[in-house]
Amino acid sequence: MNQLQFGEIEYLAAWLAGSGIDVAGWGKGEAKQLLDLWREYTSGESCLTDNPPARQIDVAQVIIRRGDRVLVELAQEFADDRRRSRLLPPSEKLKGGESPRAAAWRCLGEELGLREEDVALGQSAQVSEEVGDSPSYPGLPTRYVFHVFEATADSLPDDDFYRDNAAPDDPIRRHLWGWRRE
Repeated sequence: MNQLQFGEIEYLAAWLAGSGIDVAGWGKGEAKQLLDLWREYTSGESCLTDNPPARQIDVAQVIIRRGDRVLVELAQEFADDRRRSRLLPPSEKLKGGESPRAAAWRCLGEELGLREEDVALGQSAQVSEEVGDSPSYPGLPTRYVFHVFEATADSLPDDDFYRDNAAPDDPIRRHLWGWRRE
C-alpha cells in the first residue's frame, strides 16, 4: 500500500478515474465535490493509497453527555444550500502532524463555538478503526481511525440549535445540533 502524492487536482482526478472511482455524482445530494477532497488532501487531513485505492483519515470525536443524552450533529448545510443528515457526535479530521486532542479542541471551537473554559475534555481517547464507503465521496473506500474523547459542556442550549461553521474553506456552512438518547 503506497501513499500517493499529487501535485495538481487534475492528477488526483485522473488517478480516481483510472482506479474506477466514478466522481460524476460528487457535489450532488449528500456528497462533497472533488475540490473538497483536494483541499482535504492538500491540508493533510487525508492520504490516498493504491492497491486497493483508498482514502485514510484520522478523526477526533467528542462525546458530550447531558444526563442520558448525547450531543449529535443532526444535519449539515452546504454553502450551496444542500443538506445532509448526520446523527454523529462532534467530529473533526486531524490535519497533518496534529494531535487527536488538538483536533478535538479545534472541532469544539469551529463547529460549536466553544472555548476551552466552556468544556471539560477527557485526557485520553479510545481508539477504534472502521473501513467503509465514504458518504462524502461515494465509491471511494475509506479507512477511519477514530480517537474518541469524553467531554462535558454545560453552556450549550437544551433544544436543537444551529451553529455556523468557523472553519475556513469548509464546504459546510452550518451545523444543526441536538441532544439524543444513547
